[in-house]
Amino acid sequence: MFLRSLSVLPALAGLSGVSVHHLLYRHGEWDLKGVDMAIFYIVLTLGLVALQYSSILPATEVLQRPNWALDIVKYHILGVYTSMLLYRAAFHRLNRFPGPFLARLSNFYVTSLAAKKLRLFEETEKLHKKHGDYVRIGPTELSIRDPAAVKPIYGSSAKVSKGVWYTCSEPRLSLETVRDKKVHAMQRKVWDHGFSLQALEDYEPRLSYYATQLLNAIDSRLGQSMNMTQWFTYCSFDVMGDLAFGKGFNMLAEAKDQYFLTQLRGNMKAIGLTSHLSWIFPFFKRIPGLNVEYLKNIQWLGEQVDMRINNPPDRPDIFSWVLHGYEKGPKTKQDYANLTCDAELICVAGSDTTSATMTNMFFHLAKDHALYKTLQAELDALKDLTQESLKGVKLLEAVINETLRLHPAVPSGLQRLTPPEGLQINDTYIPGDVTVCIPMHTLFRDERVFAQPTEFIPERWTTRSELVKDPSAFFPFGGGSYVCAGKQLAFMEIRRVLAEILTRYNITFAPDHSDDAFLDDTVDAFTVVPGPLKLIFQRR
Repeated sequence: MFLRSLSVLPALAGLSGVSVHHLLYRHGEWDLKGVDMAIFYIVLTLGLVALQYSSILPATEVLQRPNWALDIVKYHILGVYTSMLLYRAAFHRLNRFPGPFLARLSNFYVTSLAAKKLRLFEETEKLHKKHGDYVRIGPTELSIRDPAAVKPIYGSSAKVSKGVWYTCSEPRLSLETVRDKKVHAMQRKVWDHGFSLQALEDYEPRLSYYATQLLNAIDSRLGQSMNMTQWFTYCSFDVMGDLAFGKGFNMLAEAKDQYFLTQLRGNMKAIGLTSHLSWIFPFFKRIPGLNVEYLKNIQWLGEQVDMRINNPPDRPDIFSWVLHGYEKGPKTKQDYANLTCDAELICVAGSDTTSATMTNMFFHLAKDHALYKTLQAELDALKDLTQESLKGVKLLEAVINETLRLHPAVPSGLQRLTPPEGLQINDTYIPGDVTVCIPMHTLFRDERVFAQPTEFIPERWTTRSELVKDPSAFFPFGGGSYVCAGKQLAFMEIRRVLAEILTRYNITFAPDHSDDAFLDDTVDAFTVVPGPLKLIFQRR
């Protein structure tokens, strides 16, 4: 009699959803399985509908119910989401951490914050001011502002692993997105050859070549307003394109965006918006119609890599070392896909971050005439502008560090996943398999770490060390085994470009420049993208 009741069908379907949530979906990572799950439920629905209209099943009161097949799927899914929301709201192991209530329920909350102005770092800072050092910003995610958390999360002996965000490049993997620690360590050894002291010396002629192109562009526009955000981007991308594909993108020469930059800007903004919805990435890669741009980009990268392989450059580049590692392996289809992903990483990681730092640095130099003149005088005193000479200019290093402090290249921070046994940070215990992140923008402006934290004071890195209260909490390039491999190359490019410009030109803001507009137009697209910086150059 029970099985013949009309009410039993929704109840059983709902109960199955609750059971599946607790026994299956609560365990492990499901972010890469979204498309497969969608296909499963579509096939299940179609199968049940076909079964409903067949004569296979006996006629019962329950099976005479209109649309019983759709009801099974509907109430099953309702059971899944009801169970999930109740669990997250009332019973989750992170419920003792403060934060907005809606953040408990779904990552759509933090995504809505990112969508406001693409300035998630700003919204995260507001949450920390309201809720404290540990804020729950998602169902299984904490944002952490505690200086004591830096070492256990980003230190050399940290037990954490990379967070689920790093699945964004799947099924392709690069040095940045590979999550397996052993595989990463093996790849890192290959990459480190490409950033050795000797390798960096080999890259210096390329830096000189593109720095000269930038200077030529400035010379032809003396006295005119120049959007230096754009020009520094062109310079960095041309440099890294040369080091990845054996040739630049000709953006400096042609004074315009090229395909790769246009495509990257769109992708990075999408990633910045959906960085907490990792499950959505596979839909834009596997669903026909949605994956048109993705497939176009993969094809373009493959063409560039093939061209680079078939036309090796006269001078070694970063890709030479990555390619050497590839050629020593079995050269599977996956290996080739990973090779194209590494080539893309060389371009992106070494260009976006470097150009943003140069842009923000010149913003502060243009604001502080005395600082500009002092640094100019120190550079004038050098016998040449080689890296060996530039490294000795302490004020130059201080200006770079202070820029990275106030304007970190990855302002919202780098995701990590706590180990299964959890993580103890002083008196705070964080359960295992929880996504954690320290927003650099927020921590680097914390008074416990830096005195006068919102002021641009390069001397804190030279003669006023008392303004740096906790140097261990400053990690603009990440830390531990995952520290940025290209850090020294970035410093090389920044030093050289800045020195070439300061020794030749005086700068002022263009009449239509606005400090507020420049800062407000900065967006968080995982890496920071500054607003237009409009400067006027005059020969000294």
